[in-house]
Amino acid sequence: MRRLLLFLAPLAFWACSNEKDVAGISTVETENAFLIQVVREDSLPAANVVARMRSVDFVRSVTENSVDSKTEFFKEFTTDSLGQIRIDSLAVDVATLEIVDKGEGLFKKISAEDVQDGDSIQYVMEKTGSLRGKVYLPDHVDYAWVQVYGTDRLVKTDSEGFYEMDSLPPFDYELRYIVGDSIVENTAKVSTGEEASTYAYTFQPDSVKILDFESASKDQFIVDLGITVEGYMAATDTATKTVPDINEDLAKFIDEAGADRKGKALHWESSAKYGKWSFFGTWICKEESPCDLSATDSIVFYARGTGVISIAFETLGSSNTEGKTLAYDTLDTSDKWKRVSIKPANFKPRDDLYGNLGWDVISKAVTTISIAAYDNTEFWIDDIVLYGVKPSDFLR
Repeated sequence: MRRLLLFLAPLAFWACSNEKDVAGISTVETENAFLIQVVREDSLPAANVVARMRSVDFVRSVTENSVDSKTEFFKEFTTDSLGQIRIDSLAVDVATLEIVDKGEGLFKKISAEDVQDGDSIQYVMEKTGSLRGKVYLPDHVDYAWVQVYGTDRLVKTDSEGFYEMDSLPPFDYELRYIVGDSIVENTAKVSTGEEASTYAYTFQPDSVKILDFESASKDQFIVDLGITVEGYMAATDTATKTVPDINEDLAKFIDEAGADRKGKALHWESSAKYGKWSFFGTWICKEESPCDLSATDSIVFYARGTGVISIAFETLGSSNTEGKTLAYDTLDTSDKWKRVSIKPANFKPRDDLYGNLGWDVISKAVTTISIAAYDNTEFWIDDIVLYGVKPSDFLR
């Protein structure tokens, strides 16, 4: 994130000129003209496709039929049979060139100096990607606007701040978010055929819900972070039996919460020899960029059942020093939910047994969380929240 403005800057509204040039040029360069040939991924000319140029500072207005921009510059071209267009001049110092057609596209910046030099260049269209994200909305703000500099892209978030844009050519885009009376600017890198994600903050909550199990599938959608992560079930040995069976799809382990609690929860019964366990695990941070969650004040969740369970944070990945830190809890009733709060001091001291490196080591480089059931245990667990950390501790 580049900067945060604490008030809404005055918006300038301009009429939009809409010139359309149909390119019909030869392959011979013209003095003081900038020639561009556009080809597709298969190297064939991108003939008869629409190319749009705008000022690099242009953003589409949130007010209908008006332009919110430092300049009104806008020009439209159509490539000729050879995929070429000719630009004779620019009315701004730097402009963007955007083409999207049949799942391919390109987005480039062109300077007035390039045009004056009369250069020629070839651009290759690539598969378009998409952008997903979340704007963290302050209290009493119901939505935000998301603008992309140099394009007419404009979307409105939903009431939780989520938004999406499709058919974006690969590029490092500059974004602007209008959130109530604030403006936030950010960047997003969209790669060929890939989905990118980015987040914007005018404020940050001091807690993050990392699991809620409302999505009855192996893909868990972490609402507070706006990301999808894949969960899995495992056991320490083949003698450990679970209901449902450990080899069943994860959706089988997502059950109605019950006992007067609404929604869904993670639920299973585990039968194991002393010292053995079965567990659920999921990645909450990337292997290549573990999260520093050492500021965590407490881990809070709701649970019911009988037996011994644990919450463990792990550092996994070949590029990391692998290990875990874990805290235990004993449940003694199946018909009543209890709120459990675990502090960092409650985690087992480092003893290096089974990779236990302790809270002080693992909390600085977390990649996954796991929930284990020991010996003979049946339990339900829901809504795991970390207090003292912020979304940006996860999303980098």
